[in-house]
Amino acid sequence: MGKKSVHSGDSEEDLAAKIRLLEDELASLKQTLHAKRAVRQLQDSSHWDHKAFDEVPTPASLAQEGAIFDESWVLETLKFLVKQQRPNSIQQILAKVGELLALRAIALWSRDNHSNTHQLQHEWCAADLPASTRMLLQNPDWLQPLLQPDSASLRQLQEGMPLAVRATDHDMADLTLNLRTQGIYNSLLIPLCEQGQVRGLMALHRDNPRTWHPHDSKALGSLLAWLFRFMQQHEQLRIMVDRDTRHQYAMEATNDGLWDWNLLTNRIYFSRSYLRMLGYDYEDLPGNLDTLRDYFVHPDDVDNMLAEYQTAIENQRESLQLQFRMLHRDGHELWVNSKAKLFEPDHNGKATRCVGVNTDITDFMSSREELINAKAQADLASRTKSEFLARISHEIRTPMNAIIGIGYLLNDTQLDEQQQSYLSSINSAADSLLQIINQLLDFSKIEAGRVILEYAHFDLDQLFEKISRLFEISALHRSVNIIYDIKPDVPRFLRGDASRLSQILSHLISNAFQYSNTSQVVVRVCRRAQSAKQVMLEFTVEDSGLGMTEEKLAHIKERLVFNHNAQDHEKNSYGLGICSHLVHLMQGDFAIESSLNHGCKITFSASFERSHFGEKTLVNHPRDLNNIRVLIVDDNSIARTIIASTARSIHLQVDEIDNPVSAIERIRQADNLGQPYHFVLLDYRMPNMNGLQLTGLIKTDRTLKSKPHVFLISAYHRDEISSSDPNAILVDEFLSKPVSESRLFDAISQTIGREQLLQDISPEIVVTDEALALLENCHLLIAEDNVVNQQVIRGILKKKKISSVIAANGIEALKILESSSETFDAILMDLEMPEMDGIEATQCIRAGHIQQLQDIPIIAVTAQAMRGDRERCLAAGMNGYLSKPVNPELLYTTLADILRKKKISNGNAQH
Repeated sequence: MGKKSVHSGDSEEDLAAKIRLLEDELASLKQTLHAKRAVRQLQDSSHWDHKAFDEVPTPASLAQEGAIFDESWVLETLKFLVKQQRPNSIQQILAKVGELLALRAIALWSRDNHSNTHQLQHEWCAADLPASTRMLLQNPDWLQPLLQPDSASLRQLQEGMPLAVRATDHDMADLTLNLRTQGIYNSLLIPLCEQGQVRGLMALHRDNPRTWHPHDSKALGSLLAWLFRFMQQHEQLRIMVDRDTRHQYAMEATNDGLWDWNLLTNRIYFSRSYLRMLGYDYEDLPGNLDTLRDYFVHPDDVDNMLAEYQTAIENQRESLQLQFRMLHRDGHELWVNSKAKLFEPDHNGKATRCVGVNTDITDFMSSREELINAKAQADLASRTKSEFLARISHEIRTPMNAIIGIGYLLNDTQLDEQQQSYLSSINSAADSLLQIINQLLDFSKIEAGRVILEYAHFDLDQLFEKISRLFEISALHRSVNIIYDIKPDVPRFLRGDASRLSQILSHLISNAFQYSNTSQVVVRVCRRAQSAKQVMLEFTVEDSGLGMTEEKLAHIKERLVFNHNAQDHEKNSYGLGICSHLVHLMQGDFAIESSLNHGCKITFSASFERSHFGEKTLVNHPRDLNNIRVLIVDDNSIARTIIASTARSIHLQVDEIDNPVSAIERIRQADNLGQPYHFVLLDYRMPNMNGLQLTGLIKTDRTLKSKPHVFLISAYHRDEISSSDPNAILVDEFLSKPVSESRLFDAISQTIGREQLLQDISPEIVVTDEALALLENCHLLIAEDNVVNQQVIRGILKKKKISSVIAANGIEALKILESSSETFDAILMDLEMPEMDGIEATQCIRAGHIQQLQDIPIIAVTAQAMRGDRERCLAAGMNGYLSKPVNPELLYTTLADILRKKKISNGNAQH
């Protein structure tokens, strides 16, 4: 039987509910009275900054419906925040809230939802709050249990609802134990939510169980969002200030000078380090373009510098780099490297602001000048030494020969024992001295007729490339121009003495520049005659300089007559005599023509053996180039005509132009007409604007719908040019001088192979019926160690009904050739195989180890199409060269060409 209440028959549970309601009402009344009392105490307190406190808004009605705060108070508080703009403004607001609500403490917390961690941002505590309680509330550990992921309390906060944490709540008894032990019985967590995630919290703490009015919670929630925004703004401002401070410190510490140019107003900011570099103080001169032009930049460089910037702006470039001279306040010059970037484009896309850094490179430029001068002196010393040796060799050997000869004659006379001893010592010393002279002077071999020529495979294009580099680089400050006119029928690959041929050409070109007072020399090469095994080439070195009188020309021709029977003192050891001698050793002839003021022309011929690789390139690109449009830009009419002729010989559509300014206009016109140029061939050295500068204009011209590929023609390598000019990275290909047909053909074809549009207008040439007939029923040996590559090559050959046998390495290939009763028409030889590679296997075959197969065609197949591989293949005696991955049409064409030559060769042999 249940218990009955003594009053009105209510149950014990109903009585308890009424008691709790009365307690809440009493607490509310006490709260209001306590708040009023707190305000009075606060105003009387000597520990509070009355002025600051008065600035913080006070609610108009503290007891309106039991709430202390409303939206109007939030608005006034925000005005206070904006007006104060001080770091301690938030602290003042928290103190105000704490005092008005009779709190023990109030704090702002930020939350990291990924790691479920919290960080205290701001707090206020009652003056009499114990230190232990303050430490507890400052530690986020009391928050962690309440806000575990997927907990009911966290979900409530994520929905934007405040969370009351009371000591009387039995469900939270364990979670609030630490708070209760420190006298905190009632806490309120007001969330700041973004996209369903709690970003921050306001935590309010009391030491009594009074309830939290919903109006206060709502008003403080609004305030919380603005407080966090205020904190974020202050943090961003602090970061910006720190960054600006670091920047200022860095600029003060560095020797580089920062500048910021407003292109609309021509106002320029110069950093202190910029001005310090030039010897000025910060406010000596106004920061504008006039100061830069009239005081800072060297007068000889200012126009070019401003023109470069104007060009970059007009072409809407993003950056540029210049080197120019500046003037120090005391008058001395200094070199700077200026790097700049363009910003803030207008409605036309042109930049309105330019920012950059100047670096002092005076020491670098001085060192470079010293190196150039040192190299010039070294070249001069070397040339002087060579001339001295050439001139003095005859003078030294003539008396030495006389001494030795007289010694031999004297030895035949009657001499006593002492005289014989003296004579023997003289002869011994003379022989030793002559041996030393002959070792020092290589020309003695030429004079004695003991020069033995080499017979090695060489690339004529590479030989001329080395000569071109030698003269263009060593000329230093002097402008020289060597034009190469190599006829299309001249073989590229030959067998002979390349070093002696280079020696002859180098000497003749050097003489032309040295004695004719000209800056241009033309070197021509053509085929004079040929036979089954040899080819005779004719070389001409021609200048348009001072020339020679008839008497001087006759004297030189006299001394050039080569006579094995002539006396030693009649043999000529000078440069032209040595060249003439070497030419006769090469079974050629030597001739010189000249007239006063009409230059000089030296012509010589030389005989070479044919190369096993054939006359032209190692790789034939079966592609139709008739639709490829090319523009050639060169100020030199002879060089331009020669390059144009070379381009037309491979069926390119060619236009020519003689200056860079007209070239860019021609390119734009062609682009507007819908007939764009696919390639532009530029000479590196042209007046007013060099090839790299023109490349920069072409590549950065945004008006072009179809930009051409740019090939730069120079004796320099890419890495040598790119170190001094940033436009070098815009060049698509570097063509070394001289530009031969095969070199141009290879470069054009490789570029086409990388672009589908060009492939569409230059289709591959299909193999002809005659070629198909040559390939059908052929039998090949494939020397390849990779199983996948074996299958690929075999499959390609099967499509043309070509049968094949596989060898896994060079040794296996030799065994198959020796033991097999089958006849092989050719060998596909991989270069890199285990046990015996392709080079060694080819050398064994060519050496005659298998007599009947000594002349079998061998085609190299390699994954590394490097220049070094070509020379190795040539030297080993291979007939063709293919790179992996193997192009089927290229393989068929190469095989057909080689088999056709074999068929013709066999037919000639039978006749």
